[in-house]
Amino acid sequence: MEHRKRIIPIVLLILLALVGYYLYSTNRLPFVSTSDFVASASGFIEGEEVSVAAEIGGRIAAITVDEGDTVTQGQELVRLDRTTLDAQIAQAQAALETAQAQLAQVKAGARPEDIRQAEATLAQAIAQRDGAKRAWENAQAVRNTPQELDVRIAAAEAQVKAAQYQVEIAQANAITARTRVDAAGGVDQVRVEGKALVNAWWAAEAALLAAQANYEGAQKSLQILYDMRARPLTLDAQVDAAKAQYDAAEQAVRVAQARLDALKAGATKEQIAVAEAAVKQAEAALGVLRAQSAKMTLTSPVSGIVTRRAVHVGEIAAPNAPLLTIANLATVKLTIYVPQTQIGKIKIGDTIPIQVDAFPGKVFQGKVIYIASQAEFTPRNVQTKTERVNLVFAVKLQIPNPQMELKPGMPADAMLK
Repeated sequence: MEHRKRIIPIVLLILLALVGYYLYSTNRLPFVSTSDFVASASGFIEGEEVSVAAEIGGRIAAITVDEGDTVTQGQELVRLDRTTLDAQIAQAQAALETAQAQLAQVKAGARPEDIRQAEATLAQAIAQRDGAKRAWENAQAVRNTPQELDVRIAAAEAQVKAAQYQVEIAQANAITARTRVDAAGGVDQVRVEGKALVNAWWAAEAALLAAQANYEGAQKSLQILYDMRARPLTLDAQVDAAKAQYDAAEQAVRVAQARLDALKAGATKEQIAVAEAAVKQAEAALGVLRAQSAKMTLTSPVSGIVTRRAVHVGEIAAPNAPLLTIANLATVKLTIYVPQTQIGKIKIGDTIPIQVDAFPGKVFQGKVIYIASQAEFTPRNVQTKTERVNLVFAVKLQIPNPQMELKPGMPADAMLK
């Protein structure tokens, strides 16, 4: 009996001690004031991670950083091979310059030498048409009156000789005119009063082209007559052939006349619009290639530390595949867990002092950017087994880190009042 009496007080003392410890650990002691209580909440420094990926695939030509390296925003990290792209850019640049030159030419109109060349081409086409017409008429006449074939051949031979004589005269005139221009210093150096010499030379050259065309037409007409005399049974076919040659020559005259008229009239609004559209199209194509070229060099979007490197030089980088991972250290975060008895003293925007073991005595300032709306039990990796039974609220702090002294994973303590 006496033994029981001695045990009962001991049990009571143990129970009182347990109850007291519980009330103390949960800040529920009625006789303890917590108004001036200063506590700390611990957590680990966190850095925002950013993946660096290429928009355009390609072979990796260079990687300038490795895992653990500190980088700054805008620093070159990866460079893709752009040999093929540079060749495409050069080609697009040449296409743009060609389009610009064509636009300038369209706006400037035809050069005087282009008009003179068109006039000479027209004269030559007319002479060939006239010769083809004579050949067609001769073929018709021979078919209708075969007995006059020899007379027509004689006349055609005379026309050929006359045309040949005209060519020789035109050649002589052209040579003489050219000699006078050369004596005056050439086309580029001739003085204003000597322009008449140049015009005379160009006219002589045009007359020579016309005489040569007339001579060729007379030869064709004579050859048709020779063929008719050699093959009298094919007169109808020869007439049809002569008619086809005449039609082709007539069409050539129309084309030459139309080209001359177009040169003299100058470019239309539609032609200028087409040339301008070609320039814009070439500019756009070059711009696309240059934009692609700029994307072949990857730079760091943030300042921080390279935490992962997934590729090596020579490998093919697939579009949008992460190549490097960078932890943003310009601003880091700290998540702490505040007891429910202290959460009422904290609000968004508050500044809380923070200390880390790596920098004894130095205080960093964290700004409250998030407070959980629902309580939870203390996470396993933050507090002791005894303290994990307490209900807490997660609070996130944002910490400026311009010197990048704080690194992800560092334990840190936030001083709560």
